[in-house]
Amino acid sequence: MFILNSVNYIGDKNGKMEKWIIWILIILVSLVGSCGNILWKMASNHIGQVSWKRLLDIRWDLQTLFTPLVFTALFLMFVGRFASMVPTGYMGITQLVTSITILTLIFTAVLDTMFLQTRYPLNVWVGVVIGLVAIYFIGAGLEG
Repeated sequence: MFILNSVNYIGDKNGKMEKWIIWILIILVSLVGSCGNILWKMASNHIGQVSWKRLLDIRWDLQTLFTPLVFTALFLMFVGRFASMVPTGYMGITQLVTSITILTLIFTAVLDTMFLQTRYPLNVWVGVVIGLVAIYFIGAGLEG
């Protein structure tokens, strides 16, 4: 199925790509998704609590959807996931989704701390370190 050789390429019989390019794509996809998450948080802070009655009001939904902040947040989240199709052809889907999910969570926590001044307890940052270790093992799994 997947071919690995000593020149650090990953791929199958249909094509190969260098590992570092795949990891750059995964990081970019995660970062774009994280930016969408932060904008979504800012938009939800602006909108406030939403009841089911309000959520099921199509007029309110359309008005909210086309608010620039909400639309941009949703667009970035969509682009982040849509762009993940590129590395899908070069690694297992579980490896890809796990890497993107962990990195998106890490980038979101870092951006949230930097820009929205959210304070996370120590156990969150321990989880970030564990996530980075998991990504290391995922990457090592691509090599052998």
